Amino acid sequence: MDDDDRARTKVITSAIRQRSQELRRDHPVLRHQDALGLAAFSVALLGFVGSGALYLTGVLPWYVTVLVSAAFAAIGHEVEHDLIHALYFRRRKAVRYALLYAVWAFRPYTINPVYRIRLHLRHHAYSGLPDDIEEVSITNGKPWGLVRLYSLLDPYVPAMTRILFTKPVDAEDALWRRTILKASIGLTPVAITIWYGFLLLHLASWLGAAVPAGLLHALTVLTVVWVGPNVWRGFCLHFISSNMHYQGDVEQGNVLQQTQVFNKWYLAPFQVFCANFGSTHPIHHFYVADPFYVRQLMERDIHPVLAANGVRFNDMGTFARANRYAKD
Repeated sequence: MDDDDRARTKVITSAIRQRSQELRRDHPVLRHQDALGLAAFSVALLGFVGSGALYLTGVLPWYVTVLVSAAFAAIGHEVEHDLIHALYFRRRKAVRYALLYAVWAFRPYTINPVYRIRLHLRHHAYSGLPDDIEEVSITNGKPWGLVRLYSLLDPYVPAMTRILFTKPVDAEDALWRRTILKASIGLTPVAITIWYGFLLLHLASWLGAAVPAGLLHALTVLTVVWVGPNVWRGFCLHFISSNMHYQGDVEQGNVLQQTQVFNKWYLAPFQVFCANFGSTHPIHHFYVADPFYVRQLMERDIHPVLAANGVRFNDMGTFARANRYAKD
């Protein structure tokens, strides 16, 4: 990283830190970070469970339930991300890990959150490089086509198919395979089984095959109230994240090249289900010490600083370049 990029990075980081301090000074409640993290977790959990309960009692139709639950699950994802960075209960590891697993309980279509700690910290160390397993696994840097589109909806089955039926091409590929297998132990295969069981049984029923009514009903309920919202939430997050991160030609450690602000108005339907990730996540790359709700509060003040110092905004050419940073 040259001196100019280093200086611009310092300006951005200093501005974020200063705004963070101002927000805590003006809003003393923000100093109670553990309590706010627990409150955010509670809102996510109660909203997710509550919308499912309203479906089961006939108040909400299935499609409203899936969307509302997905929005609450997105808050849960942000809480998990903050817990990974130990932003809540820093000195109480048992509480932090209990919350990580509790968040996983209503977000089963994702990897083991405790194992994700290593993956995510690796993401910060190698963002934009092939070693960034977390982003590469959700199609960042891949050419567009049906495989990438399907993998945004479900990154696990394509990954498992590749692991089971092909051999590693190099040491990096072997590491990726081991990582995905270890990180998927737990709820992930349960959620995959429910999701594809639901799809296959409904397809069979539509084609006129005899399908056990009780099993079909059970899978439908589990899909609507538990798995389905997370499939949709995951698709929205993966779409935004894999296209706001650059991949393949990023200079290691150069945060200016790692992300763009991805917040065009027509991306709003995706942003709702990933907690405005495309607009606020670049702030996190420069300064990891703030929880998600503080980034939401400061984005309007920090975006001009990002733009003035070379961070790109809504670079839609990323789709044609397979997320490469270079435009030529």
